Amino acid sequence: MIFLKALALIGSPRKGGNTDCLADAFLEGAAEAGAEIEKIYLDDLNIRPIAEVCDDFGMRVDLRADDDWRKVMNKVIEADVLVWGAPVYWQGVPAQMKCFADRWSCYYAAEWLNQGFAGKIWAVLCAYGDPTQDQSKWVTEPIAFWAERWRGEYIGDVCVSAGKRGAVAEMEDVMAAARELGRKAVSAAGE
Repeated sequence: MIFLKALALIGSPRKGGNTDCLADAFLEGAAEAGAEIEKIYLDDLNIRPIAEVCDDFGMRVDLRADDDWRKVMNKVIEADVLVWGAPVYWQGVPAQMKCFADRWSCYYAAEWLNQGFAGKIWAVLCAYGDPTQDQSKWVTEPIAFWAERWRGEYIGDVCVSAGKRGAVAEMEDVMAAARELGRKAVSAAGE
């Protein structure tokens, strides 16, 4: 029997908020499809902004390798499915998530990173507050690019306008879509 792992990386510091609710639904669907699930709140960890230098051979050296970044990356590499819970605060992924992703630059050419990302299934869960304009592209487009860059497969997203904390929990169709995306992601990872 093949055991698949689904990992939710949450960029919001707001536990019980809309992104968190969407992630719970996604992971519920992933678990129903047979995956082992885990959720990581990036804001709970010590992941510092990028700081690198080049050594005498022109190789990048991560000056902050002693924080929690590598611990999270080990979990990312072990996972088959990555779901990025990324609310829109201001024209992009949250700072916690961008800080995490920026650190990839230190290891851009490292085989462990390139091989570790290859073949993963990627999905996005995005909540934004503006009811008049779909702001999800500021999150979905960069993450879809990350998936392509790292030779993964971006299989979709669930995005919703919901400003009030936990409002998505009352949106049955949105929660059902997040659960279905979780099942779809695990199915795709198992193919």
